[in-house]
Formats: sequence, structure tokens, C-alpha cells
Amino acid sequence: MTYFDKFKTSLLQIDYYIYALCEIDGNNRKPFYIGKGKGNRCLQHLNEATETDKVNKISKLSKDNRLGIDILRHSIKDETTAKLIEATCIDLLGVGELTNKVRGSGTNMGRASIEELHYLISGESITIPAVHRGIAFLLNDSYKSGMSELELFEVTRGIWHNPPKNKENRYAYATYAGLIKEVYEIHDWVQAGTQQYFTRDIVYKQENKRWEFIGRKAPQDIRDKYVGKVISKSRSYGNPFVEVGG
Repeated sequence: MTYFDKFKTSLLQIDYYIYALCEIDGNNRKPFYIGKGKGNRCLQHLNEATETDKVNKISKLSKDNRLGIDILRHSIKDETTAKLIEATCIDLLGVGELTNKVRGSGTNMGRASIEELHYLISGESITIPAVHRGIAFLLNDSYKSGMSELELFEVTRGIWHNPPKNKENRYAYATYAGLIKEVYEIHDWVQAGTQQYFTRDIVYKQENKRWEFIGRKAPQDIRDKYVGKVISKSRSYGNPFVEVGG
């Protein structure tokens, strides 16, 4: 029996709730995981056996008596509302500050600047001219709020199956839900596994014939023109990228 087991009865009386697993440091309680649940859901993490950042942190903090569980909102009557609140809390803190692997499922877009929201709602989009021809990478499964610049660059540059590597595609547009989150210059393409990744665990098999580009951030005037705008593009037909500006 753990210290937290004595709270199970109370948890059964509060319907859906949003909780935070916290690192206690004196009077400071810093969340490192946000979740939603019902019943003893928040306590189930204490028995997880998989080797993850979250589980390792729980184990260490528990041994040091520095693990806290905070109930952020409770008595939520339906799961849809609970999902929305969970996603909002995750977006507020940013996944980059949490051990959550996903942003939450309560919203399609999640956290966005007022400028980005304007372009999403208004339907305004920007067409890439031929002079800035490139590839729009659709990061809908890999983009997360609070990603560092390096994390965003690394999920954009690789690793891709059969990307269009022609020299005319000079720019890489990192997009999420149609929004351009960053623009990079493409200097060259190399086989996946050529470059080191610092924020991703890449398991690469040579026979898969995947590729990654060598590049860097585009000049500031290019970034000012496109970042935060909704990109106009053709259908990708299931591919995680599409050529633009052609």
C-alpha cells in the first residue's frame, strides 16, 4: 500500500477530473505530467512498469518523498469536456515542459497565437511563389506545443521515404494543421542516419531507403513572410509532404 492509496474513496466521488503529477521542491509543486481520469486513474501511474521518462521520474520522486498529485479540476460530468480541459492545460504548459508524449485529444488545433487563429478562422492562406519553391512537411502527428527550435528542426528534416529531392525545392516548410510553424533552407539531401539526432530516438534500417535534408533556418525576411500563415497547397494523397511553389 502506498501513501496515496488512502485517497481512493474520495477519488470515486468526483466524476471526471484533471490531475497533475508534480515534483515537490519545498513549497513549489511543478507539474511534469497532465492527465484526465475517473476513479483511481491518477494513482495507476504509480504501478506502471514501462521504461519511460514519466515512470522513471515517478520512481525517483517517490523514493525521495517528493511526488505530489494535484487535482486541477474535478466533478466534470462528461469525458468530452474533460478532454478539452486536459488539452488546454497541456497547451498552457507546453509538452516541452512535460513528460506527456501527446498534446491531449480535446481539440484539433490546441494552443495558437491570435495571429495564427485569425488565419485559421478567416480561411486566408498564402500561396508560395516559384521563387520560394519547396516542400511543405505535414507534421500533424509529430508537432507538439512547446517544442524547442531543435526539436522542430529535427522532426522536419527527416526521416522521409522518397521525398522530392530535386534542387528546385530550396525551402522546407514545417506545417501543422496547415499553419507554417517554421521555414528552413534545404542545402542538400543525404541518406537517413547520416546526421545525428539529439531530440529523437531514430531506429533506421538501411534498406528502408529514407532520406533527411541538411539545412538551417531560412533568412529572417523569408520567415517573416510565411511563419504563422496558413499555407495554400495541393492534396498530399496520404503523403507526409507536398511540393509547393511549383
